[in-house]
Amino acid sequence: MSTEALSRPGGPGGPGEPGELAQLSQELGVRPPAAFAELAAGQLTVLSDALRREHESRAAGLNEAAENALTLVPALARGPVRRVLFRPSGGSRP
Repeated sequence: MSTEALSRPGGPGGPGEPGELAQLSQELGVRPPAAFAELAAGQLTVLSDALRREHESRAAGLNEAAENALTLVPALARGPVRRVLFRPSGGSRP
């Protein structure tokens, strides 16, 4: 969808559905401004998809940078350092 579609309030399909607003909220990490409720469902989906792609791109870039930085760590220590740096968050230690 073009940026022209994003600039048309309400656009084709009428105002955004609560599901699309919830999806956008999840991608943003916060509730979007109230004016976003006037956007068409398709417009909200385009915004959500663009944000998701950007987040994925940044995460991939960070992972690549971290792997490149590990080349500075002596080979024998890379495994333990990698486990410490890339340990899944939010869990308790076994």
